[in-house]
Amino acid sequence: MKDLIHPTAVIHPRAELDSSVEVGPYSVVGEGVKIGAGTSLHNHVTIQGPATIGEHNTVYPYAVLGAEPQDLKYQGYDTELVVGHRNRIREHATIHRGTELGGGRTVIGDDCLIMVGVHIAHDCVIEDEVVIANNCMLGGHCLVEMGAGLGGGVGVHHFTTIGTLAFVGGMARVSKDVPPYVVVEGAPAEVRKINTTALMRRKWTPEQIERLRTAFKAIYRDPETPVQHAIDTLRADRTQPDTILRLCDCIERIQSGVHGRSRENLRDDR
Repeated sequence: MKDLIHPTAVIHPRAELDSSVEVGPYSVVGEGVKIGAGTSLHNHVTIQGPATIGEHNTVYPYAVLGAEPQDLKYQGYDTELVVGHRNRIREHATIHRGTELGGGRTVIGDDCLIMVGVHIAHDCVIEDEVVIANNCMLGGHCLVEMGAGLGGGVGVHHFTTIGTLAFVGGMARVSKDVPPYVVVEGAPAEVRKINTTALMRRKWTPEQIERLRTAFKAIYRDPETPVQHAIDTLRADRTQPDTILRLCDCIERIQSGVHGRSRENLRDDR
C-alpha cells in the first residue's frame, strides 16, 4: 500500500484503505474514511469521514468529499457520505455528508460522472449512471434518478427530484420536480419534450418511444384536457407500459408536493 501512497499524502491512522488504493501528492484522508479496491485519488484530494468510498473510483485534484454540511441546523451529528463504484469525480467537486434530520447520509451510486466544480449538498441521493456537468449546484435533500443528465451551470432547489433519464438544459433553474424521460430548460425550468436522445441510447424501440411521445402530448400539449383527466385516461388503458404509468405517477406527486417538490412532504423540520 505504501508504494501507491505519495509521501506527502496525509492518511489518518484510523482510515481504512485497500492495499490497491492510490493516493496522490498532498491529498488528505481523514478519520473514519474507508476506500475500496482500485480507487485512485489524484493530488490535493480531501476526504473527510465518516465516509465510505467504493471500488475503482477516480477522484481528481482539489475535490472535497465528506465535509460537514452547509446547514445551520447541523450540530456535529454522526452522519456520513457513501459513494459507490466506478465513479469519476472531477476537479473542485464538493460532496457533503448528510444531516440528522435528512436521514444522515449523502449517497452517490455507481458509474456516475460528476464534472468540474459540481456541488452536491447534504442528504442528496444520486442514483447510478448520472452525469452532472460543470458548475451545477444541488441543494440539500435532492434525488437524481438513474441515468439523468444535468447540463452546465444548473441550479437545483433543495428537495427536488430529477426523474429517470431526464435531461436538464444548461443554466436552468430547477425549482420543482422533473418528470422522468423528459427534457427541461429555462429559468424557471419548463418541460419541453421527450428525451429521445437518452431513450435511443438505451436501445428503446421506435414503438416504445412513440407511445411515450403520444402520452406526453396528451398530458402536456392538449390545452382542452385537464392534466388529471389525461392521466386517468392513460391509466384506464390496461396495456399501458410501466414507463407511462411511472410518468403519470410522477406528475401526480408533483401536483401534490409543496411548490411542485414531492420530497418536501418528507420533511420533519417544518
